[in-house]
Amino acid sequence: MAAVEVFGLSIYVWIAAVSLLFLIILAAIGSFGVDFGGDADVDLDYGEFTGPGISPLSPPLLATFGTAFGAIGALLELGGWSTVLTAVGASLGALLIAVGMFLFVAKFLVRAQASSEASSDVDPASLVGREGQIMVPIQPGAQGQVLVITPERGRTLLPAVSTEAIPRDAIVEILGFAGGAANVRKKAS
Repeated sequence: MAAVEVFGLSIYVWIAAVSLLFLIILAAIGSFGVDFGGDADVDLDYGEFTGPGISPLSPPLLATFGTAFGAIGALLELGGWSTVLTAVGASLGALLIAVGMFLFVAKFLVRAQASSEASSDVDPASLVGREGQIMVPIQPGAQGQVLVITPERGRTLLPAVSTEAIPRDAIVEILGFAGGAANVRKKAS
């Protein structure tokens, strides 16, 4: 059976070229921080692949698979392999490369990000006695929110409660923490 060609090039070359172009576009968008200003709400269920980390179905990994599949397929086809062996070889080779990239990213990059986030957690005990600004007004018996500037995380928004009504933008002092919420009181003027 003859190799499939489109405009004089092997279908594997086309797959590699399109996937590589997609990978370059993804890298450019990521490195330049391009924001298209759009917002879409899509509900996808990744099953066991939820939570922090990278999905095995992420666009960069799919583009990596496509690029490797096309490149390996073109090389095997050029080497005179049969059509079936070329497709199987390209699939297995691309799968190995994509899994390798997934493991590399999961092991080194995601772990490094998680460890830097863990080191930037704010210790509630260190906030006792500090000032904050009320962002969501507090009513007695109802929870609001206080903004605290910390060296670990910069602007940190915390749930807050008080025995008195405190309006938005009021400056408060953090007295302590109970149940994950900061107990606050208005700062004396």
